[in-house]
Amino acid sequence: MFKIKLTEDARYGVIFVATLLLLLLFMIIINFLLGGNKDDAIIEKQKEKTVVITQPKQNAAPPQLSSKAVVSTVREAIKKDDASTAYIEINKVPKGSPEYEQLSKIIADENRKRKAPGVRKEAGQSPGAPIRYLDESTPRDRMTDAVFVYFVDVSSTMLPHFCIQSATKKPLKISGYTITADSKILKITAPVVKLENTEKGVSEWYDIPLDRPSYDIVQAIIKAKKTTLTITGSGGSSSRPVTDAEKTALRRILDGYIALGGNLDYLQTVKPAPARPAAKHPAR
Repeated sequence: MFKIKLTEDARYGVIFVATLLLLLLFMIIINFLLGGNKDDAIIEKQKEKTVVITQPKQNAAPPQLSSKAVVSTVREAIKKDDASTAYIEINKVPKGSPEYEQLSKIIADENRKRKAPGVRKEAGQSPGAPIRYLDESTPRDRMTDAVFVYFVDVSSTMLPHFCIQSATKKPLKISGYTITADSKILKITAPVVKLENTEKGVSEWYDIPLDRPSYDIVQAIIKAKKTTLTITGSGGSSSRPVTDAEKTALRRILDGYIALGGNLDYLQTVKPAPARPAAKHPAR
């Protein structure tokens, strides 16, 4: 094999050149690596500073609630005495819309009912029963003797009722009542009287929609200086005076009923009987 024999100086020269080449190669590699990271950092910073501008989306129109759904929600809130929910619901619909007008009327009517003198709103005594409006002095239980008028709200229509209730130790099995208002004697036949056991005995009550005869009785009680209620039945009888507080409550609840939009014209007027045509006599 052919061998090149280098002098000592030549050998050092070759080592020096090789070292320079390796150093140059090392610097190229370092520069490539550092330069790549720098570019990546610049790109990342550019991404961070980039602001993406897009066309703003148009606000979707608020969903139009059906009148029936809105009214149902508000009525449910009012029944629970949750006025805040009712006001939140009204803000969900556009002002001036039919739904908004309807909600405004419902809330205004409710506020008016709350301000009616002496009238108090009570939840129904059973699930699903309509809201009742009673005078503030009317008993809320069946364990007290009372003669009173109240009204119920059925689908925004207020219907007045007349009620006589009595609490006794044993059932009287009531069949009728007699109201003596000063010199007037007014009788009530009670074909249907409800009965309920209480802690003190039993309660019996007669409850009917206010009609012309019962309205006349209420007016007679209010106007009389002295009124006596006599209860008769197959199980016995009892008699007691109608108190001034009961008379005041009758007057106040009727006034409150009218103030809240109720109408008693159908009870106060009697249509005259149509006139009969004059009999024709044959000519003589």
